[in-house]
Amino acid sequence: MTPESLLWTPLRIGATTVKNRIMLSPHRQAYGDDNQPTDRMIAYYVERAKGGVALVDGESTSVSRRLARASAESGPSGWRLTAWEERVIPAFARLAEALHAHDCKIFMEFSTFGVNQGARIDFDDWYPVRGPSRVPSPGGTEIPWEMDQGYIDELVEDYGRSAANMQKAGIDGVEVHAAHGYLPMQFLSPAFNKRTDRYGGSPRRNAQLLVEIGESIREWVGDDYTVGMRFSFDEYVGDAGVTPELAEEYLDIFAATGFYDFFSISSGSYHSFHYAVPAMGSVPQAFLVDYGKRAKQVVGDRAKIFLAGRILDLATAERVVSSGAADMVAMVRAHMADPFLITKTLEGRESEVVRCVGANECLATGFRGRRMHCVMNPAVGREQRWGEGTLQPAEVAKRIAVVGAGPAGLRVAGVAARRGHRVTLFEESTEVGGHLDLLKRLPTRGDWQKMIDNLTRVADDTGVEVRLGIAAGSADLAGGKFDEVVCATGSVWDRSGLSGGRADRSGIPGADAPNVLDVATAARRALDDPRALGAKVVVLDDCGAYLPLGLAEVLGSAGVDVEVISRFAVIGQHLVETLELPWMLPRLAAAGVTLTPNHFVEAIGERRVEVYTTWNKRTRIVEDVDTVVLAMLRSPRDELYHELLVGGTVPVHRIGDAVSPRTTSDATYEGEKLGREL
Repeated sequence: MTPESLLWTPLRIGATTVKNRIMLSPHRQAYGDDNQPTDRMIAYYVERAKGGVALVDGESTSVSRRLARASAESGPSGWRLTAWEERVIPAFARLAEALHAHDCKIFMEFSTFGVNQGARIDFDDWYPVRGPSRVPSPGGTEIPWEMDQGYIDELVEDYGRSAANMQKAGIDGVEVHAAHGYLPMQFLSPAFNKRTDRYGGSPRRNAQLLVEIGESIREWVGDDYTVGMRFSFDEYVGDAGVTPELAEEYLDIFAATGFYDFFSISSGSYHSFHYAVPAMGSVPQAFLVDYGKRAKQVVGDRAKIFLAGRILDLATAERVVSSGAADMVAMVRAHMADPFLITKTLEGRESEVVRCVGANECLATGFRGRRMHCVMNPAVGREQRWGEGTLQPAEVAKRIAVVGAGPAGLRVAGVAARRGHRVTLFEESTEVGGHLDLLKRLPTRGDWQKMIDNLTRVADDTGVEVRLGIAAGSADLAGGKFDEVVCATGSVWDRSGLSGGRADRSGIPGADAPNVLDVATAARRALDDPRALGAKVVVLDDCGAYLPLGLAEVLGSAGVDVEVISRFAVIGQHLVETLELPWMLPRLAAAGVTLTPNHFVEAIGERRVEVYTTWNKRTRIVEDVDTVVLAMLRSPRDELYHELLVGGTVPVHRIGDAVSPRTTSDATYEGEKLGREL
């Protein structure tokens, strides 16, 4: 990658000129407050602008006075932005000014949810869900009120007024969200639009709402302002929805109006949202490049084409632009992981770039009603405290021992060493990475190696002494060798069968049998030999995580008879939040794995398991079982911490799973935090 690359050529988009071809497409952070941008949001975007991003397309913002009013209860969360009220103009002006100071332009995306909007979000103003027809959301059952002409006219006006507010704030342009199953796309999709009036019944009439929205915006802001559209090229439901062929027809209609200066190509809808933000191992890089080429061919010189779709490095971005698939490339998750990937690459420091692994923790926060974070980069959302330039040298350089080279231990070691401490990292295994060293070996999980590489590179570059194959005890840490000790010793899977769903007992009868294994032990054996667990295996999933399902896929693919049992209504419930489950379930089906939700294990006997339904306690016996795998609770490995604490010779800390078994994001957060405090 050189400064002469096509990526660094300026681009004119309507009335806006950007300095290069790399952008952030809209993504939910939930960093706003009172429905307007905050210092936290501004700091997040500015960090990426400092790193070289030329264009920010801001978080999806409400335009309708009715569908998402300017109140704390009116959006999917209390942090939802609005553009419709004039009171928000000063806050958006601060955002625009902050980005312009770094030669970065900003557009704001306009959204209305339609049938996917909750009807009772505003407690004091209940109303029916609104949509093009009486077809409910695939994610719900509320029957929509079919939008009448008066309401459509009002909504069209709201788009125009909202655009004028953004223009007054100094925002460089606006984007109409007609992708991912939002209301404008519902009018485009035959799956939702069953109308026979001027807004439905043919592609041209289905497109009428977006034509009117574009016309309204132009009437409010004029021609000397940038307006574009986010557009799903494929709904992935066949002829029932938007197909690539229908998408080409729509793009031709919209480009012919002259209202839209760019089209930002994505894919998926609420029927297929896992295509909108693909998870680790699900799709290749730049998987939408062919759709970008088709869109570019249709639009020609009438508008610019932006393209998203898991573009993780600048070499791939360069190929996308050079191939003619796009004029502008969106790299969102890549810039969450490393805001300075452009600067580092141009300065010949590409090896220092922190790589996104596609864990989709950033996306899962929305399902949990939380602000966005990143498993790779704890500074996301905390740029004011932990952004570039905030790490201060230690006042006194100390000798620090870190025990455990998982994500928490590697993170704290690297951060502490960057501050000038002399760090020794002990790891009882012959490999670093902790639980990631196991996960990376399972199907579609290979990208976890990127996280291990990111963390070990920092440790290597800062002179951390890594001692592998040493189970450090108090004797190794005593004798004045170290000034402080950090226990990042992780956790172990529990084999007792204790479950939060069975308060009446301390475990599963028979769980101590030799053919019962915890999920980590079982996975290691299966990876060495998929037939090592026998011909028939029962997996009890009481955690909802990836590991038991990844094990089931390995076993099933090798011809093992596998049944996964869970007391939850959805097996792999945490994979729903990261959008991994829609990719995982077809693979499990292909591997012949049986999934049995709403069930639990009553007892384990010799080659038999007694299973019952959670609602009526009806039992059945699974016979001829060779191995039972328990994926249930985890216990912290905190013995060393307590031993050192009692000894009291040096200050001792614990982080990550050694405190309480949680997620990798918790581990890296605590590693960053303690590394800055030591």
